[in-house]
Amino acid sequence: MLVNSLTFIAFFFYALASSHVVARLFHKDGPNKKLTLLLSTVAILSHMALLVNLVFTESGQDLSLVNISLLICWIIVVSITTVSLRYPATLLLPVVYGFAAILLIISLFLPHHIILKSINIDIALVTHISLSFLAYCILIIATLYAIQFYFINKRLKQKDLSIAYSHLPPLMVVERQLYQLVTVGTLLLTVALATGFIFLENMFSNDFIHKTILSILAWCCFVAVAWGHKYRGWRGKSSIITTMFAAFMLTMAYFGSRFVKEVLLYQF
Repeated sequence: MLVNSLTFIAFFFYALASSHVVARLFHKDGPNKKLTLLLSTVAILSHMALLVNLVFTESGQDLSLVNISLLICWIIVVSITTVSLRYPATLLLPVVYGFAAILLIISLFLPHHIILKSINIDIALVTHISLSFLAYCILIIATLYAIQFYFINKRLKQKDLSIAYSHLPPLMVVERQLYQLVTVGTLLLTVALATGFIFLENMFSNDFIHKTILSILAWCCFVAVAWGHKYRGWRGKSSIITTMFAAFMLTMAYFGSRFVKEVLLYQF
């Protein structure tokens, strides 16, 4: 009952925050920052309380795919909300709030408590997982910036005058933040992969080889985007598509097999 209540509270306030920002996106005064922050804060706190109840159980830590997805979503929401306090992120807020609301509702219908265990402290493994987790969150945020860049750039090329009166951030600011995030995320992913190759013996075992290959392919794409922008001045549609493709491969590497095992096969 508590889990369901927290889920619906978080969903409701995420939906309200998202709707408010969208409704005021092209208004001359823009979204009310205090109201947006109030609504999102209630949603974030409810989301956090939900995670505490889902992950920490009497039997140990429930690290099912659903709970990990909700945790990553919460980190991204908190990050984008924090960034919005200093830099314009008007287009990103309804995206992350809307996605969080949808994920919360979906989580009610997906199986939980599939992977339930106490965490064994292995410094090498914890370091690898933590770096991979952090790299993934940053690169997903970078992908959101890439989508925002593409949207603003397209509207400008179409000479859409409404973009000038919107509260969207300047294109050059979005571009600078995008490539900063890609660079930082790629560096973290590099270290994460390196720690995996150094400390883990099963990176190329049958159970993990698909994750390793997809992660390496995603890393190559992110490196190409970061290097090409810095040394060749690459920008625009090709870089955006490459970033989105790399994020998709990294998502498949991290969650693909677990989704099949914990959701699809669980139903049968």
